[in-house]
Amino acid sequence: MTGPYCAACGQKVPAPNPSVWELLKDTTHELAHWDGKIPATMKSLLVAPGQLTEDFLAGRRARWLSPLRLYLLCSLVFFASKPVIENVTGRSLRQMAQVSLRDDGSTGPLTPEEREIVARGWPARFFGVEQLERAATDGSALNREVETALARAMFVLMPVFALLTWSCWRKPRLRYPAHLYFSLNWHSAVFAVFALVTIVRGLVPFDSVVGLFVLVAFMYLAWHFVTALRRAFGQSWRRTIPKAILVGVAYWAIILVTALGLLGYAVMRMQP
Repeated sequence: MTGPYCAACGQKVPAPNPSVWELLKDTTHELAHWDGKIPATMKSLLVAPGQLTEDFLAGRRARWLSPLRLYLLCSLVFFASKPVIENVTGRSLRQMAQVSLRDDGSTGPLTPEEREIVARGWPARFFGVEQLERAATDGSALNREVETALARAMFVLMPVFALLTWSCWRKPRLRYPAHLYFSLNWHSAVFAVFALVTIVRGLVPFDSVVGLFVLVAFMYLAWHFVTALRRAFGQSWRRTIPKAILVGVAYWAIILVTALGLLGYAVMRMQP
């Protein structure tokens, strides 16, 4: 060693027997310091779409979180945001993207008329009348099952999204893993924005303000998606926008099919 960093890999020389202060400093640096990897990576992810993928493919990786770690961090924040907000505010956020098998979103025992409707429907032939009645009666348990399956489903959908972009941007120098890196970064941005939406919807009591914020968030994600594709894969706006629309429509169709599958899976998982 000729300095505080390794000349071969760039790793900082660790203290062989750190004090408590050194341990706390090293542990909190990445989270609290603006020059740390986490804040710097999040800033680049949200402010400069496509930069993380561009730098990662060019070999400039030391200052950023890896795409997989970034995805795990953002998805964790998203799935934890709802229970945290509920504990802080002391009120339930059931109105936030909840799944219900009843038209009015209510819970509790079914009326005789509702039982008859459930029994006559085609889903009863597939899932069973008792299973559907249980799912319609206990909406909280149904949503817990959906949320549990959602994290796994999104992780499985990332390679599918990468396959879509790879089919549209098949440059000789960019193989499938490059598109997987982009998919990880893009889904990280989506989770980060959705977590922010969850926080705003939980803290802001005005529906009009929340609705406007949600609209702005979706417009931002659309801009982020196209901009990130253009920067990461290096094509003109004229060629990027039609491909982005094609990938977006195809991916939304896959998400809708997956959502229906998740709902069916959650219904089947309902316990008596």
